[in-house]
Amino acid sequence: MPRTEIRGVATTRSSRRDELIQIAGKLFAENGFHVTTIRDIADAAGIQSGSLYHHFTSKESMVEELLGEYWTKLLDGYREVAANEVDATHAAYGLIRRSVTLLDECRYALSIMLSDWAYLARSFPFMERSLQECQDIWLDVLERGQREGAFESALDAKVVYRTIMASVSGTTRWFDPNGRLSADQLADEIAALFMKGVNARR
Repeated sequence: MPRTEIRGVATTRSSRRDELIQIAGKLFAENGFHVTTIRDIADAAGIQSGSLYHHFTSKESMVEELLGEYWTKLLDGYREVAANEVDATHAAYGLIRRSVTLLDECRYALSIMLSDWAYLARSFPFMERSLQECQDIWLDVLERGQREGAFESALDAKVVYRTIMASVSGTTRWFDPNGRLSADQLADEIAALFMKGVNARR
């Protein structure tokens, strides 16, 4: 069964619950979180609104689960890279790949955050905490690479981090997992592109 972690608590989802989450996520991503109603989700799932409440207390609880799953997967991947990659260049490459490969797996969560970050971050404080940890891991890797001479020391590490993350998240708007490139292939191309820009000139 799929597992997700929200606010530090691991839960197990049934296949039907997961299906409903994906249906809701698609509607939130396409139509906007505020516009989408419980009735819309129930209609798309082919059930009565009351049946939806058997699984979820509200549409907020549905989007919270989607977002929690994304941040759990992203940060678990980041922590693994940071712990295992001593070389800063390999670590930065790994962080970019972890970010991009979630474009397919968590594309609805990414689209929702791009559209409704301000409201959702106020509603779910774990988002800002997760974003801060994401930044801390990135800055540690980038600054370590600068100290070691692997990355250009003249570059502002925070600007580099924000540019990379803005580019990766923006890819959600156009990336087609069924298109010419897979998420893995896109991850390699984006990682290679950015690493050429930050690597120190020899």
